[in-house]
Order: sequence, then C-alpha cells, then structure tokens
Amino acid sequence: MNILFVTRLYSGFENSLYKKLWQPEGVPTIYNLFNRLSINHNLSIIFTAKDSGSTYSSNWKETRDKNIKLNNFKADITVLCGTKYFFSFIPRKLAMVMRDIRQLFQIFMYVKKIKPDLIYCDSANVVIAFVLTKIFPKKPIVVRVLGICSFWRSITNSKRIVHRIYKYAFKGKFAAVIGTQDGSGIEYWFKDTLHKTIPRYVLLNGVDKAPNIRKLNKKIKTILFVGRLEEYKGIFNFLNAIIQILKEGKHELNIIIIGDGTLYERAIGLCQESGFFNSFQFLRSIPHNQVLKHHTQSDIYVSANTDGNLINTNLEAISANACMIIPKPQYDRFIDIETFKLLADAVNYYEVNNIKDLKSKILFLLQNPNKINEYKRKLSSYKLKFIRTWNERINEEEDILKAIVMKK
Repeated sequence: MNILFVTRLYSGFENSLYKKLWQPEGVPTIYNLFNRLSINHNLSIIFTAKDSGSTYSSNWKETRDKNIKLNNFKADITVLCGTKYFFSFIPRKLAMVMRDIRQLFQIFMYVKKIKPDLIYCDSANVVIAFVLTKIFPKKPIVVRVLGICSFWRSITNSKRIVHRIYKYAFKGKFAAVIGTQDGSGIEYWFKDTLHKTIPRYVLLNGVDKAPNIRKLNKKIKTILFVGRLEEYKGIFNFLNAIIQILKEGKHELNIIIIGDGTLYERAIGLCQESGFFNSFQFLRSIPHNQVLKHHTQSDIYVSANTDGNLINTNLEAISANACMIIPKPQYDRFIDIETFKLLADAVNYYEVNNIKDLKSKILFLLQNPNKINEYKRKLSSYKLKFIRTWNERINEEEDILKAIVMKK
C-alpha cells in the first residue's frame, strides 16, 4: 500500500528529526505503527507542528517546512511548521487559524502529488481529515484517536465555536476511526461523537517484555511514578501524598519519577521546599529499556492519571507484575470502567484526586510488605487474559488498514 500518515509533531519525535536518526521517545502507539508500515508498505509521513500549549510543549523552532530523510528509517518525511511560519506580531489565535489553513493546503498538494491508497490522520488533524473527505470522497481516510483527554471530552456538549468545529469534523464520513483503549471511556465517547454508520475499532496497546532484574536494596522501599508531569497526570497529588508520609519519619523511601512536562520545575521545587529532596530521583527522559528496568526494580507503582489508566506506562507496569495503586473508576465520566473489568482486585484503588486516600493506600502497603508480593502474584495471573506484545497489537491495526483498502 501507498500510505500517507498525517500526525501532530510529538515532542518525542523531535530529537530524531533534528539528528536524522530514528530514536523515538514516547508515543509507542504511533512509532510502533510507523516501524511496521515503513517495512511492509510505501510510507509517507507529514508531521504538523501544533506549537506549545498548556498541556503540550514543543522544541521545534523551524520557521519553514522541512523535508527530512532519516538514516535508519524508510519513509518520506515532511514537517510542516506551525505559527512560527508567520510574523510574530500576528495575534496567536489568528496565527493558529492561518497555520491550520496553510497546513491543509500543503497536505492537499501532497495528496495530489503522491496519490496515496490510504490517508491516516491523527485526531489533532481531524478537521483536515474531514475536509479531505470532501475533496477526495473516493479515497479511504482513517482517523486515529489516542484516547480521550479533557479537550475531546468537552466537545460533546460545549457551545464554544472551536469545540463545535471539532465535533462537526468527527461526524465526517471516514473509512474508519481507530481508538486506543486507555481507560478513558473512548468506546462511550465514540457513541456520542461519531456518525453512527462509521466503523470504529478500540484497541488495547501492546507492551515490550520487561527484563528479569531483581531489586538489590530490600530494606528501602522504592516507589515509581512514570508519566508526563502535567496536571491531569496527578503529579502533585502523588508528590504531596509522599511528602506527608516522609514527614511522619517512619519510612525511608526511594521515590523515582520518570517523565518530563510543563510542571517539571515546579515538581522539583515542591520536593526541595519539603526538605526531603534527597529521597527523590527525577529522571526526566531516559531510554525505554531503562524505564522497563525501573518497573521491575520497584516495590510500588503509583498512577495518579485522571483521564484513564490503561495507558502505556501502566500497561508496562502490569507487564512487569507491579504492585499498583491507581484511581478508582469514575462511572459518571465513563473513565476506567474497562480498567476495573480487566484488573479487578489485582491492584489497589483510591479516590481520584484524594491525597489523603492515596497516602493511606501507600501506607497500607509499606506497613504490610507481604501484601506487595501478594498483589504482584495476583497481577501476574490476571494479565495473561489481555496483555499482548506490540507485534501482536500492530498486526491487528495493519490488518484493519489492509481490509479498508481492499474494500475501496
């Protein structure tokens, strides 16, 4: 197949593009699919720079579009720059509208040039995907949704113009919409948002096999947090619960925090102000195999994510048989209903955004270390029903795309 993949420029891809060496960081859903499609098909990728926002940071500084060839990755890559293409005196909101119109035109010209068999757009480019369905009605266009964040959740009932535009775009006559089962309630959101006749698929992500490494220091308990340091990931809830435990002076802890984000400096500042900074390790961005090693060496893994807990980092914790503490299901928002179905009593739950309850669940495990191994053993059994490798997971998505092209 001749495939055109249009996706937002994720920060985890920027270093690879600057170095011209494919070493992606983060977003394994996308880069694992890229790796497969680049081997089995003729792949072209257009990255659309969307600029920094409240929950997204970008280090892409280019003021013009770039065509890039990577030494170890077989794909034609174009990066469409964002608002930096325009004069700085243009108001930000106007520049963002101009950015999207310009990117749409460039993508339209690219489609005319390469004549792809399939166009695959991520949800950040759903408006562009919608317009393309009108321009190329016979060409299969698929939209990829990586989970339902607060922005996507808000478009269903909002009267704001930008939300209405996105909601209307999601009603487009796409060949299919493929979503990630991350516990965010995406299957319910699809029912409210997509046109009822559009085929939709919800896929749980795969995992890499965790290394078999034993923990060296059994006296000091290690607690691991992995994820972007953003408000919706609950980093401050986690840190405040830990600091309260440390202040009681009954437990010596090693706290490892892996991740970057807009709250990185504030998180470090909070730990410094607490007087317990030496108990924390902030590792920012590290190679993926090192993240897996920390999963296997940790005693307790905590997720404070408020938008769903079948995310990649948690699946890796499950794969490593972690003793997990995660938020309870939010039935009123359809969040983590599927998570609870899969994990049941193999993990610990606390009230979302409740620091006191999170602290009590951590203390329970510290005071009852035999329970840590008990939860690890139970999860090692439960996971066999649903955990799969990335190879198995990507096979399924590739088969969906093949079937769509065969139907046209």
